[in-house]
Amino acid sequence: MSTSASTLCHLLPKNIVLFLYKRMRMIITPTTTSIIVSAIVSTSAIAQSDRVDNDAGVNFYLNPQTITFVDGNAEITDTQSAWTVMATAHSPTQPISEFLDDWDAPLDSGDHAYVQGRASFEIRPANSAISYGLGWRYDYLMSFSEQTAKVYWQYENQQPPSTSQTYPLYLEAKHNERIGANIGFTKKVLPNWQLTTRANIWQGLHALDGKIVGDLSTIGLPASEVTNIRDSLDETHADINYYYDKPALGEENLGWNPNKPSGYGYSFDLQLKGDLSENTKLSIDAYDVLGRMYWKEMPSTRYTLDYDIDGRPLYTIEGQLDTDDVTQTLPWRVEGSLQHQINNHWQLGLQGQVNDIQDLYQLSAGYQTDYRTYPMTITGLIEPQTHALGLALDSQYGGIRLLTDSLDWGEAKRSEVSLYGQYAW
Repeated sequence: MSTSASTLCHLLPKNIVLFLYKRMRMIITPTTTSIIVSAIVSTSAIAQSDRVDNDAGVNFYLNPQTITFVDGNAEITDTQSAWTVMATAHSPTQPISEFLDDWDAPLDSGDHAYVQGRASFEIRPANSAISYGLGWRYDYLMSFSEQTAKVYWQYENQQPPSTSQTYPLYLEAKHNERIGANIGFTKKVLPNWQLTTRANIWQGLHALDGKIVGDLSTIGLPASEVTNIRDSLDETHADINYYYDKPALGEENLGWNPNKPSGYGYSFDLQLKGDLSENTKLSIDAYDVLGRMYWKEMPSTRYTLDYDIDGRPLYTIEGQLDTDDVTQTLPWRVEGSLQHQINNHWQLGLQGQVNDIQDLYQLSAGYQTDYRTYPMTITGLIEPQTHALGLALDSQYGGIRLLTDSLDWGEAKRSEVSLYGQYAW
């Protein structure tokens, strides 16, 4: 289906590219994400109970990324079950609350923002190398140029440009939410080292994937004639291409109401953990490696916009609405933890998180208490890149991990919380 400029012009405002930018950005911040993030952006939980000899001097090596105890010598003699819920977010351009709302706070700097989450329930039978589980994943990653963020903030807050200038426009968004099942296999690859692989089968719940590319220029006008950037637009050229499970840019006003597409896919998770030395543990987890989602009859929209203040007509828009079978590449994520036990009480650690658009790492120092009936490790965390600070409480039964760069939710740009536990019988 092709749509001419005359059909679209009455639907869209003068500053069309910023309108489309806003609609596309906002459509991939659904209410469910706001609810998750409003509870300090991320929640992660696992429930744990092991049969241990309290007189045996057990040391706990906290892995704040995967929230597991790294013990390459452990034998699985009981049936184990575990569940997890995790989400994490970082928005250096805006506070997270504003990023998920209307971007109405002053711009600082940055070229990306993301929210990622996962949940799982897993059972591993006694003396078995195979595990079975259910899972949920959520990925919302956005990359953009700082100039795009700046011009959008000026537009949204009715701010005039400082001088005549040209802004390159670029925004790319990836969103996917899915549920599924998995089967895992654990194998000892070296003494005190084990490798776990999981194959995930997914059913898609939501998806949006696309980009805006172009440029926008403004003209210099006397201050008395400019109240905001809208008054000084000179020329704008933009191409918008995206696919989605629900129309995002008002396509329904054209009678475009496609059925929600069906999506199925797969991905692989890998975990390698073991001992570098008697007192040094390493754990690496990779999620959604080689992940793909296949969407049947996925709606898509393509717009080409040309705006010229001296043009007649003022602007032209050509659009195409269509449905296609689409293959969506899933964002991958890698988390790692290196822990060194200094003595019976103190341990030092280095943790890292990597996804498609950013690398982060944390430094940690932990102290293990002497309580024989309920030993606990208290760990302090610092993330140098984001200036976030954290605290983790870890035991053989469960624990909690908090990480944020501000105790004021309205100001936080990085925030994460983790709980964990497990049951064996």
